[in-house]
Parts: sequence; C-alpha cells; structure tokens
Amino acid sequence: MVKVYSLKEVAKHTEADDCWVIHNNKVYDVSGFVADHPGGEELILDHAGKDITELMKDEIEHLHSEGAYEMLDELLIGHLENSSSTTTASKTAATTANGTTIHRTTTTTTTTTNSSTTVSGEKDPSLVATDIAADVKKEKFLDLSKPLLYQLWKANYPKDFYMKQVHIPRHLPYSARVFESDFLEIFSRTPWWLVPILWLPVVGLMVSWAIRGPGGLDVERAGTIFAGGILIWTLTEYSIHRFLFHVDDLLPDSTYSNIAHFLLHGIHHYLPMDRLRLVMPPVLTILLGTPLYLLAHSLLESHMADALMAGVYFGYICYDMVHYYLHHARVLEFHFKEMKTYHLAHHYKNYDNGYGITSKLWDRVFGTLLEM
Repeated sequence: MVKVYSLKEVAKHTEADDCWVIHNNKVYDVSGFVADHPGGEELILDHAGKDITELMKDEIEHLHSEGAYEMLDELLIGHLENSSSTTTASKTAATTANGTTIHRTTTTTTTTTNSSTTVSGEKDPSLVATDIAADVKKEKFLDLSKPLLYQLWKANYPKDFYMKQVHIPRHLPYSARVFESDFLEIFSRTPWWLVPILWLPVVGLMVSWAIRGPGGLDVERAGTIFAGGILIWTLTEYSIHRFLFHVDDLLPDSTYSNIAHFLLHGIHHYLPMDRLRLVMPPVLTILLGTPLYLLAHSLLESHMADALMAGVYFGYICYDMVHYYLHHARVLEFHFKEMKTYHLAHHYKNYDNGYGITSKLWDRVFGTLLEM
C-alpha cells in the first residue's frame, strides 16, 4: 500500500536527511540518495519538497541517464493527491552511459483521491534496490540473486551487449555474490578499513628501509622523494583507470575478456554503490604494485627506490580512501564536493571521460576532462 500526499505535506520535507520530491505526480523519498547524487547534493536540496518533472526532462539544465529514472522508481513512497485519473505515455529524454541520447517511454497512472486514500499495487518503498526479476526480464543480463561470474561464463554475451549492460548501474542493499565458492567469495569482498590496516605498515617499513642502514637517506631527502612518489601515484591512478580498467574498445569479443573486465572494474560500474567491491582487493593491489616496486628498484638505488615506492603506496592508500569517501559520504565542501560530483558523473553520465579520482590534474593534461 502506498500513501497519497498533499503538496503541503511534501513541501515539509526539505532537509538532507528528510528530502522528498515530486515527479509525474508521484512522491519520492530521496533522503538516502542526497549525498550520492552525481550532480551534487545542493541541486537536490534546491528542489526539495518540489516538483522536479520538468527539471529532469531538461537536457541542458541537468541531463539524466536511464539508470537515474530506474533509481527514482525504487524510491517511490506515494502519489500526489488531487491528480486526475489518467494514464499517459510520455517520452523523456535521457542519455545512456556512453553518451547516446535515447528516449525513455514511461507510463504514468494517477488517481483522483484525497490524503486519506491509499493506492495498492506499487513496489514496497522500503526496498531501495534494483527489482531483480524485472531487470532480468527487461535487460536479459545477469540475475543479481545468483552468483554472477558463473552466469557470465555460461551466457557468452557478445562484447557490445556486455559493455552496454555493465555500464548501466544497478543497486542492491547488500553485496551481490560473485563466486559460487565461499572460499573465493571471501577474496572478492574488501571493507574499506582493510586498506589502511594492511598497507600503512608496509609504507612505514619502506620508509624505515629508506633512511636506515648504510647509505640511508636523510629525512629531508627521503621526504622529497616520498612526495615525488605521491605525485607519480596520481599519474599511475589515472593510467590504470584509463588504460587498464577502461580499455574497452581494445578488448577482443570473447567471454574471457568479458570476465577479466568484469573482475577488474566492470563490477564496480555495474554495482557502483556496493561498499565491499569499491576499494581494491589486496590480491589485485599486490598484482599491480609488485611490478612497480621491481621497476623502481631496477632504475634507482635501493634506498631511493624504497622512499619513492613508499610515496606511491601511500598515494594508493589515499586514493582508495578518497574513492570510498566520494561514493559513501557527505563530503567536505573543499575539493571533495567537486570531486564527488565529478566522479559520480563518470559513473552515471559518461564513463569514457573523467578518470581522475583524487584530482582532475591528468584529465586536464590528457584532454579527458569530463564536462558537466
């Protein structure tokens, strides 16, 4: 049962933790999404308690993806009172993840009633998640209620279809299962706090190697090289994100490459708000970090290499923490608010640009700045 609300009642809900909006004569509680809104929380709060139907149609003012409308559907809590009994089909401009303009046809049914009336037949508004059965029926892609990797292996999806689907965000209130094996599943889930617990001691150890023993660096020089390592990490962060995680066009059309893409980064675009699949698993960090460590030691004297790589690894820790922070926190106004909007636009508007997570520096240098 879904309630019917008056305009006056909706207008009372204008705070970040109590935010309602109206769209096509339906009422939505978007409180849990305010901090994660790709356009920034202030844009939602500017229209809190109001009708956003025309705003969401405006391609110039604030373009919305297909996934945005599906997310809105999941936040439905009721209907607006005194709306006439009609059923209308409307075409709403939207944009797919690759920037192609599409038109989503929606059917809106409203019923003349008063505030004491309820409407039956709607989804339970407490389930702020993708409707799994409806998603499978509509998209003919993965069933989020079952282990994902086995499905991906058996289905043998064409590359173009896989790439389109994996970049349409889905949302669950829990972590979807990737592996059938409980043992393997453990390695696919990484809580954010594991990153600093594991890698800060490594950074500390490498700093001690850099400044101790015969030929050890003085603290000032070690600090300068350490800072250089952090700068190198920012370029590494950009390069990995762009040329490894998003090397979509160069991948062959095969199930093997689909699986590799999915495990490396595809799952993050498919389930962008999954808290346990957002920071790098330790195994992946070791696989990517070890060659960098060996390269540094082949090019530099041992103490310098240790100081440099300590900075690189520290930069990585900051990157993963910032990445998680941007997805799941109401961020500080300074810098992080801008980067949150920027990064979520990479997920919900255009994944072909905007590869910087901690800053836009290298996007500006290499011409991949995401225009918002």
